[in-house]
Amino acid sequence: MHILFLAPDTHAYNHSFLQGLKSLGARVSAVGPGSVEQLSKGARGVLDAYRSCRNVLDADELLMHARALAADEPFSQIETIDEPLVEAAAALREALGVPGLSTATARLCRDKVAMKEFLRARGVPCAASTGVHSMAELVEFAAVEGFPLIVKPVDGFNANDTHRVDDMAALQALAPKLGLDGHRRLAVEEFIEGHEGFYDTIVGPEGVRHDFVGHYYPGCLEANRTRWISPQIAISNRIEDDIYRELRAVAGLVTDALGLRGTATHMEWFMGPKGLRFGEIGARPAGEKIWDMYRRANDFDVFREWALAVLGLPSEERPSRRLCAGSIQIRPDKDGIIAGHTGVRAAFARYGSYIYEYALPEEGAPTQGLDRGWLCNTWFRLEHPSFDELRGAMSAIGEGVKTRTK
Repeated sequence: MHILFLAPDTHAYNHSFLQGLKSLGARVSAVGPGSVEQLSKGARGVLDAYRSCRNVLDADELLMHARALAADEPFSQIETIDEPLVEAAAALREALGVPGLSTATARLCRDKVAMKEFLRARGVPCAASTGVHSMAELVEFAAVEGFPLIVKPVDGFNANDTHRVDDMAALQALAPKLGLDGHRRLAVEEFIEGHEGFYDTIVGPEGVRHDFVGHYYPGCLEANRTRWISPQIAISNRIEDDIYRELRAVAGLVTDALGLRGTATHMEWFMGPKGLRFGEIGARPAGEKIWDMYRRANDFDVFREWALAVLGLPSEERPSRRLCAGSIQIRPDKDGIIAGHTGVRAAFARYGSYIYEYALPEEGAPTQGLDRGWLCNTWFRLEHPSFDELRGAMSAIGEGVKTRTK
C-alpha cells in the first residue's frame, strides 16, 4: 500500500494519522509547503518520501510532485486532514485514477451554499440559505428571511470570518468589510437559535463504522466574539441514548446522500425551537486534537481505525464509551504579555484526577490571538465517566482560573 498524504506537518495532530497508516504497514509519501529540512521530527520519523511544494493549492504543481512520488509504485490512496486541501486531494485522485472521495462530493463538502441546497432537496432539515454576489442580493435575502442572519465565506471552515447580523443598520455597517463587488460570493443563511454541537464519524466502504458526539458551550460564534467566556467542548459517552437517535438518523441521511465512504466526517448541528437542524459537514476529521479526546475516552486507537476505514480494511475494535472528555480554554484578560495565573492550585486540588492534559503559558510569554483556536493560551483537558460531572468540573475551572496579562 502506497499512500500520498497532503500537508503532513501542519500540526503535530497530523502525525497521529500518519502513524495510523504506518501501523498497517503502508508506505507513506507526502507533499507539503515546507522544505524537507523544515519537517518536524514527528513527521520525518514516519514518512518514506517527501516533496516540497511552493503552493499546495496549485493543481499543476501538486500533480507534478505526486507523479514523481508515484514513479516506482502507484498510490492506492490519497489523503489529507486539512479542510482547504480536501478538493485538491480529490482532484489528484481523479487525475491519477486513485479511488476515494470524488471532486463533486469534495466540492459539496466545501461549498456551504451548494451543500445545503443539495441536502435540503433530499429531506435534510437545514437553515434557509443562499449565495450572494452583491449587497442588493444580500438585502433581498434579508427582506424575505428576516433577521438575525449569518454571513460567512462559502468555503469557510471555522467561525473566524463568520458574522451575525441582527438588523439592517448592522448589515449596512458590515457592508464595507464584505467585499461584495459582483465577483466574490458569500453564503448567507438564517440564524438558527439553540444549542450547537458536532457529530463525527469514521466511514468505511460499507458506511459509518464509528461515531462520536460533542457539544459546544456556548456556540462557536458567541465564544469567538466574547473574550471573557471560557469556552468548553464536551464529548459525550451517551451516544447510544435516545436523545441522539434523531441526530444519528439525520447524519446517516447526510452521509449517504453525499456518498461519503472511506473517509472521516465532521458535522455541525443545532437543536433549538425549530428542532434539529443540520449545520454543515466536512469530509475530514475534526481539528483541535479532538480525535485525541476520542482515543482517550474510548480506549481504542482511533487513528488506526481511520486508516483501516480509508484503506477499505475491516475494523478491529469498538469504542468503549467508558469516559466523557472535555476541553476548556481560559482566555487572557487582554492581548499582551502573560503576567501570571490565579486559581490553578485550587483547580488541581479539586479536579486534578480529572485533568489529563493542560497548558499554562509561562510568565513573560506573549498571548496568542483568540483566532488561533481552542488550544492556545491557557487550556485544560479533562475526563470523567459522568457527562454532568465533567461539565461541572469544567465550569468550576472556568470560573476559578484566570490568566492575567500586562
